[in-house]
Amino acid sequence: MSMIQVFVCGVTGTQGGALARALRSENVSVTALVRDPSSPQAQSIKALGVEIVPGNFDDTPAIERALTGCTAAFLNFFPDFTDLTAELRWAKSIMAAAQAAGVKHIIFSSGFAVSTPEKLKLWDPNSIMGKALLTKQTIEKEVHDAGFEYWTILRPGNFMANFLPPKSAMYAGLVESGVWTTPLLKESKLPMVDEATIARFASAAIHDPTKFTGQTIEIADELIGPEQILEKISATAGRQLKAEYMPEAAIMEQKSNPFITAQYAMRDLASFVDLEKVKIWGVPLSSFDAFVQREKESFKKTYQQAA
Repeated sequence: MSMIQVFVCGVTGTQGGALARALRSENVSVTALVRDPSSPQAQSIKALGVEIVPGNFDDTPAIERALTGCTAAFLNFFPDFTDLTAELRWAKSIMAAAQAAGVKHIIFSSGFAVSTPEKLKLWDPNSIMGKALLTKQTIEKEVHDAGFEYWTILRPGNFMANFLPPKSAMYAGLVESGVWTTPLLKESKLPMVDEATIARFASAAIHDPTKFTGQTIEIADELIGPEQILEKISATAGRQLKAEYMPEAAIMEQKSNPFITAQYAMRDLASFVDLEKVKIWGVPLSSFDAFVQREKESFKKTYQQAA
């Protein structure tokens, strides 16, 4: 691939934005669909030289325009909790347009535990979390079977960015009260990942498709417990945060709360990654310390203002 042009999903979000910034820093051409090109996030991305096409993942003509001339496509989707069939529909639509446009390489950012979600605690295939994971499992199979010359599946762990808005809302009360009421255990270890690391893996795959084709790669920067996470945020924000661990009975009473069941399932997430295998790829890793330092102003603004 002498001339690389990449279609990136979700450029105004966490993963897509990180990859767009990484690729533009390497002078790689990037195109993207954006619902509202006038938004500050879209304008920020456009200023990097990303070609913005107005539209959404259900707008087939816009998808086709955005994929014109592309050699690779990076897919990542956040579930639409009002329509859990949407992710699969979007993936199929984009891949069909990508094939018609002559795209060679599909990279799909999936998620931990997608291969064997039944190993997770409180696993329920009919729950919101269960349906979302099974949808990603189906998309992985679609990517595998689509017939592209190259395909790569990335499975990132728990995002470090989850502790900043808007995602921090999933940890109810943490920002407002300084208390993280969680179904995790004190000894739980979370496979934390910096979106910049995901971007580095995706970029490496785009630049060296032969090395990464046919690979499914779990990605985490480090395993870190809730106490360590809160200590690092507290030290940066200048506000003491703490965790309160929910008893089993209280967890069972909130089984219908997807944020509670997701965190409960996260007790087992560390078992889905081997950090030594992650390192074998030779892609530079980050750490929660590095992430907090990079985003320290955001952490201060988020947690100090709420104090």
